[in-house]
Amino acid sequence: MILVCFAFFSCGTAVQGAGARLAFSYARDRAIPGSHVLRYVSPRLKTPVNAVLLAAILPALFALLVHLSPPKPIVVGFVTYPANVTPLTALVSFGVSGIYLSFLMVVVAAVVARLRGWKSEGPFKLGIWAWPVLIGATVYGAVMLANIVIPTGITSPKAELFNFDWLTLLVMVFICLVGALYFLAARPHRRTPEVTQGQSAPPLGSVAGH
Repeated sequence: MILVCFAFFSCGTAVQGAGARLAFSYARDRAIPGSHVLRYVSPRLKTPVNAVLLAAILPALFALLVHLSPPKPIVVGFVTYPANVTPLTALVSFGVSGIYLSFLMVVVAAVVARLRGWKSEGPFKLGIWAWPVLIGATVYGAVMLANIVIPTGITSPKAELFNFDWLTLLVMVFICLVGALYFLAARPHRRTPEVTQGQSAPPLGSVAGH
């Protein structure tokens, strides 16, 4: 039990750190709403405190969904949300597929970058193994993601859970649509990257190491 608790704690802090780093990175490039707040770097702590707080508070609020459970099945179109199943169950289900999706998107981005002529820099390079590794990672990631999100209707022997696994795919589609709409409306890729530390805006390199 101690090992299980330690594993949960270490995984939780790792995800929190990754979420804070991701939020700060996007905010630094002014690519998300509230960038002026999330890109703030504390001059005393040398860390993006607002991004860290967001990564800690938001998951804690979602964890409260464990106290909600519909007494009757909720039917929306062809999707049936079963009774007596907390929304946290659906959130965890999406979290599993979301991790595979995020890893796959990074690999696809690397493939696209290499096709456009990008070459990796730094002490570690794959050399002639770069393309075999990228292709293998893309195929594996795509197959695993499809295995998770394709509805099968067998998530549980209980008949009322049929179509419950549609929720993961629908949430992914919803997030992609919201992201696409924001991208088209706000045009974040046209903004100039900026970092605010305290009351001033130092060069990007001065806080990149933090």
